[in-house]
Amino acid sequence: MQKNLIPMEWFVATLAALTIPLFVLANVPVWATYVTWAGLYPTLIVGTISGVVFFTLALTIDPIIGLVALPNSLIAFGMTLGLLYLARIPIFALVPGIFFGFACFVGVALAARVSNIPALFVPWLYATGALLLGPPLAWVSVVMYLPSEAEPQVPGEVQAPTSSVVVTAEKSLAAD
Repeated sequence: MQKNLIPMEWFVATLAALTIPLFVLANVPVWATYVTWAGLYPTLIVGTISGVVFFTLALTIDPIIGLVALPNSLIAFGMTLGLLYLARIPIFALVPGIFFGFACFVGVALAARVSNIPALFVPWLYATGALLLGPPLAWVSVVMYLPSEAEPQVPGEVQAPTSSVVVTAEKSLAAD
């Protein structure tokens, strides 16, 4: 196997640096890509959608009631409980993905200073897009870095050892 001349840390750091133009030129929240760089969480979309639901409920109920902390606490309690029960369904069982998606959406929505329900779509699009960008970056960091050559082996072939060790057991009785 051929060794790569560039240290893995430098290669991954270069990929991370290449995400910065996405932030500067396209306003993509690249910090969200790092949340998912370690792996694809299929429940991330559930998390970002739950963030939209939370903000929709909060933007609807808060002005009607005239309070913020109590209704938002109740909404957070109800949604968290619902998401945890949803996680009992095997396809949604990866709970960290739900909460990573939710937290990333909330971060993007708060940074955008969303004040009405239609304005939630753009932060959702940016947060979801950034979260979905993480796994391809992780894939690139491995596939492009590691060599693809491997020694071919014939299936079922057993190779003989190159050396052998013989161990003998001698039983010696001590004379009295």
